[in-house]
Amino acid sequence: MTFEPERLGQSRSDLAEALRGQRKRAGKTQTWLARHCTMSQTKVGNLETGRITPNADGRGRTA
Repeated sequence: MTFEPERLGQSRSDLAEALRGQRKRAGKTQTWLARHCTMSQTKVGNLETGRITPNADGRGRTA
């Protein structure tokens, strides 16, 4: 199952901004988040820039 922000009336950039904002407000780094979500820091960065969107299995899907 892939998350499609457009189907919820949001853009990829809205989702990316929300993810990045929540992480920063929590005072966490991309590296910290990646370790705790068992994914690479590169993947976290790609999620936060909207290059990929999250999906149910956590792999992310390219834009």
